[in-house]
Amino acid sequence: MTKKTWGVASLKSLILPVLLPALATLLAVLLSPLLAVANLALLYLAAVLLTAINTSVRPALVSAVLSFLAYNFFLTEPHFSLRMLHREDILTGVLLIMVAIVTGHLAARLSEQVAALRDSERWNAQQMACARALSVCVAAEEVIKVFSAQLEEALGWYARPSDNVMTTQHPVHQAREVSWFEDAGGVSLIFTNAKAEQVGAIRLSATEPLQSSHRQRLEMLVNLARLAWGRVQLEASLRDETLGKEREQLRSALLSSVSHDLRTPLATMIGSVSSLIDLSDSLDAAQRAELLDNTLSEARRLDRYIQKLLDMTRLGHGELTLDRDWIGLDDIVSVVMRRSKPLVGDLEVKLDIPTGLPLLHVHPALIEQALFNVLENAIRFSPPRGRIWLSAVEDDGWLHVDVRDSGPGISADKRDQVFDMFHTFSHGDQYAAGTGLGLAICRSILAAHGGTVSVLESATRTGATLRLSIPLPKAVDSTAGEPL
Repeated sequence: MTKKTWGVASLKSLILPVLLPALATLLAVLLSPLLAVANLALLYLAAVLLTAINTSVRPALVSAVLSFLAYNFFLTEPHFSLRMLHREDILTGVLLIMVAIVTGHLAARLSEQVAALRDSERWNAQQMACARALSVCVAAEEVIKVFSAQLEEALGWYARPSDNVMTTQHPVHQAREVSWFEDAGGVSLIFTNAKAEQVGAIRLSATEPLQSSHRQRLEMLVNLARLAWGRVQLEASLRDETLGKEREQLRSALLSSVSHDLRTPLATMIGSVSSLIDLSDSLDAAQRAELLDNTLSEARRLDRYIQKLLDMTRLGHGELTLDRDWIGLDDIVSVVMRRSKPLVGDLEVKLDIPTGLPLLHVHPALIEQALFNVLENAIRFSPPRGRIWLSAVEDDGWLHVDVRDSGPGISADKRDQVFDMFHTFSHGDQYAAGTGLGLAICRSILAAHGGTVSVLESATRTGATLRLSIPLPKAVDSTAGEPL
């Protein structure tokens, strides 16, 4: 019960035992010409009952005594005296006080039981509210903050989260990850992790001396907090375990991919160079040129793979910085086409880049690398003498660059997987296997610019269309050359 509630109850216990008998006396004096004195005693009985219902046993007894004295003093003969001359008046007074005591006691007990029941209902509702509030907490800091507010609301004490609670003289039970102890200044609650290390605390300043009921209710609320705290700690432990497993899987995939993709070009290069050394006299110029060309091609392939690994390392460690500059899409496309010329072979690349497209405010080299990775992917999955379409369109503040190939396409359930690291599609020996890094790098580069890369629905049901969406800058001041 709060201090305000206690104050109202104390005030009623002081006023009603005096006020109600006085009102009963006033009403009895006014009705005395009309009713018999014995009947007027019922007014005092009503006053005692009202006092008992609204207060407790002791105020009801005080009201009964005052009612008897007022009845004797004002209504019985001789008036304005405590003497009683008639036996019936004495009997009436005795019966009045006996009935007042019994009924007052019963009414007071009933009132106290009703008050206790209401208080129990309020306490149960507060526990339910605390349990609901803690059930939605997903972080340790959130549990401490919410539980602090619930303690203040349920107990009426001042509560605040604290990180400076000393526990040297009050050791925390390791079996309980939420514990509390009492000192001269109030109550402290300690939150510890699975290693018994303190990670948070709450300081409670009690407004009144702690009673056994206070300690019991505090322990009930702490039990609710222990359930929520254990759940949050378990979720954190499972999350760390999951991240560890995913990290180990990624490391295994990286080692597997690196060992495979480095060994293949190296084996080709070693075979070509060994042939040039061991069979130099028996090889003609065309054969030596072919071996040298194979060596150079595999060396370039190895260089591209190592560059992608370096790019992913920079992206994963947050070392990527955007040195933005103004550049046209046609300039980026021309550089990408020159870089991809050794890879195109007998494929036909059709360009559809409209004139008058707005300038991009991007990191030119990174956007060029992203577009090159998508085009390289399209080249890899296009059949011999196939066709690749590269087009661009401006739409509502965005510049969309579409790259469509004539390969096997991408099914709807695998369109999100193509952007995962080291994820490659298996098509047997029909198409060359990739590293599984190109599209992942592309997505990270576009995300750093505020853009996206996605797989579009294929209207012809053949080939795959990847769209690079780059946000266009706001209006440009031609004199300053910077966004307005």
